[in-house]
Amino acid sequence: MSLGIDPNSYANYHEVVVTNLEPNLTVDFNRKLLYGYTDITAITKHSNVAYLDLDIRGLAVESVQNLDEKVTSHSYLNFTIPRNHSIGAQLRVPLPTDKQNEGDKVHIRVNYSTSELSGGIQWFEPNQTAGKKHPFMYTQFQAILARTMIPCQDTPAVKQPYTMSVTVADPLVAACSGAEHCKPVKDESKGTIKYVFHQPVPIPSYLIALAVGALKRESIGPRSFVWCEQEQLEAAKDEFSQTECFLKAAEDICGMEYKWGTYDLLVLPGAFPYGGMENPNLTFISASLITGNKELTDVIAHEITHSWSGNLVTNSSWPDFWLNEGFTMYIERLILMKVAEQNEKGTGMKVRDFQACLGYGELTSAVRSLQSTPELTKLAPDMRGIDPDDAFSRIPYEKGCLLLLYLEHLVGGVQPMIDWLRKYFVEFQRQSITNKQMIHHFEQHFPNVKVDWNTWLYEEGMGPWNPMSYLDQTMNKQTQALVDKWTVDGANDIDANASDIKWDPAQTMVFLDNLANGGKKLGHDVIKKLDEVYEFSKSKNVEISVRFLRLALENEYVDVLPVVEDFVSKHGRSVYLKPLYGELILLSDKKLVDKQKVKDIYQKNRSYYHSVIRNAFDAKLAH
Repeated sequence: MSLGIDPNSYANYHEVVVTNLEPNLTVDFNRKLLYGYTDITAITKHSNVAYLDLDIRGLAVESVQNLDEKVTSHSYLNFTIPRNHSIGAQLRVPLPTDKQNEGDKVHIRVNYSTSELSGGIQWFEPNQTAGKKHPFMYTQFQAILARTMIPCQDTPAVKQPYTMSVTVADPLVAACSGAEHCKPVKDESKGTIKYVFHQPVPIPSYLIALAVGALKRESIGPRSFVWCEQEQLEAAKDEFSQTECFLKAAEDICGMEYKWGTYDLLVLPGAFPYGGMENPNLTFISASLITGNKELTDVIAHEITHSWSGNLVTNSSWPDFWLNEGFTMYIERLILMKVAEQNEKGTGMKVRDFQACLGYGELTSAVRSLQSTPELTKLAPDMRGIDPDDAFSRIPYEKGCLLLLYLEHLVGGVQPMIDWLRKYFVEFQRQSITNKQMIHHFEQHFPNVKVDWNTWLYEEGMGPWNPMSYLDQTMNKQTQALVDKWTVDGANDIDANASDIKWDPAQTMVFLDNLANGGKKLGHDVIKKLDEVYEFSKSKNVEISVRFLRLALENEYVDVLPVVEDFVSKHGRSVYLKPLYGELILLSDKKLVDKQKVKDIYQKNRSYYHSVIRNAFDAKLAH
């Protein structure tokens, strides 16, 4: 079932399109809700348009006003909610009779409050924060959760600027995916502070973001600041000190200056369901990325890249999500290549190619984990009636990047691709585009290059090209040699020590991926010795520890259960929890782990997890 032109939205943006949003909300931590109103400006695209259809979910709508009239009983519009679906409801607002012709501008105000069903908002008690003194809240709207806080046309096909006014209890601080519009205003009598933010660049609704807590802000570069609780500030400043370096590399590769003013980072609790979220001006970053040695700062390169691919040029619907993430993965690796080459001449391409090998391993793991839902291994899956969060995986990231790597192979290397990408960003900036538009642009630029687009976009599985013969294998061969050592010999005969993995942390990730993807069952003695020698389960690098834990569970080594239990209590990222809980469920089905024990672990941490995690596992693991 398709809700509308966008399969995941009721919005009738083909008839009347929202051009500006102005939420004015108060944050109530006691009741865990926001209340107030959102002013909406829309323009009709045709004549005889009778309604403006908006997306809502979990909102208690009190009234809708026509702001083009003086406030009287006649200025209130008789809204209805004619359709409801598990992923949202249709808020239908009748347009005034004098506002139904092409080009008419409509101004309305929706008065409402959020509710416990507003899954895009996550609340933390003081004891769940680093400082333990003040509560914390943040929003995460990708893919279709903006509708849980703001009535909007919740589709990436619609972009609009916005201005947000947020009132919070003093001394809490609000931060938003826009620049501070004016100085905060204190109301001593009410004990509140009002913040106003403005985002002048049109963005899709999923990029609207808000966080409120005991936040501090300090500089980490000429145009970047880090926001976090005081207790995390020094560690975060050091961890993300390379931000400006990544920004400059991205500008050079994309051939276009950074358009958003400041590039700030906000560190969220480990429960954040993603590694990072590319909210304009204010990238959200998981505290799990702070390792103390910058091992996972490639995520910053990824989120910076979204300032061009995703935020400036956006997929028009979620089946085209790879246009955001595949392009971003490809360019992220070019950034890492450029930075590595600057640090040590001759290493850039080796680093890029090894990162691509890592990605191919992640693609292999993702395809394997989606065997029961092979439709979701397509680059452009059918998303009708499906919550995009339920379909979330590494497929659009790594299969999308693989396609771009294949195009690079066809057109003659990195530089021709960069030349095309620069023109692509100029052509489509501030737009939302489809696969068809991207393909047409590529074919106009490379008229003699033939690509089987249908196979790449619509066939299940890994994709029709293996990149290994194209990529530099220097670093990969080192990891494969260690894989061979551990899979050829018996555990007792393996000559191994900690110095084996004194290399790039990404090589350790590939080593573990290759052990998992090699098709050979590993004995419990091998898993045990791996951890004894390399101490993977104690690693501060979550990308390493989660790979080891998944490898152990896949090989039915249940002795790691206490470590898994500790891990899932600290890290809420979707790509960590879904495979770990999935493996625990499989082991409980085999009677190797007590099913009630798995449920108890989940229930203990459920309130810590974002709604995208709860929605994935409540049916299987909630009491």
